[in-house]
Amino acid sequence: MVFMFKKVILLTIFILILFPKVYSQVNLGGMFGLGITNNYLNVDLAPEVSYTFIEHLQVGVSPFLLYNKDMSSAYWMMMYGGRIFGEYHFDFNIFVHAEYELSHLSDVENNQATVNSLPIGLGGTTDLSQNTEAYAMVLYDLLYDEAWSIRTNPMFRVGVRYKF
Repeated sequence: MVFMFKKVILLTIFILILFPKVYSQVNLGGMFGLGITNNYLNVDLAPEVSYTFIEHLQVGVSPFLLYNKDMSSAYWMMMYGGRIFGEYHFDFNIFVHAEYELSHLSDVENNQATVNSLPIGLGGTTDLSQNTEAYAMVLYDLLYDEAWSIRTNPMFRVGVRYKF
């Protein structure tokens, strides 16, 4: 899984070197989440690389790491993997988002599982500067399985993107 995303990142860098004109259509960004919910510490890290093919359509990849720790015991869970996503941006800074996510879940008791997710939803952006925007979205996972997911349904994401 990690090897596949390394290949995607290397291919992206290779394309950027060979075709400099592509720089105007590449976006780098991601999100970092830190919070406490129901006595659980949650840490979420997800960098992203995306490309705008046509004016309003953006596709990308994002490896991620999600760590969840029960603050009243030694129990923890960790999920890592990658996602591919697509977004269609409308006027008024609103977009629809869909993604497929493949992740590996493990916990302190050495339970392991492979989890497939299919989150879809809506989001919005606001400009922070000429090339930087903040985004927020609400997603609902169509394949949500309460037994194997650290996340809740719906899920909320906030992040920042830089446009080249």
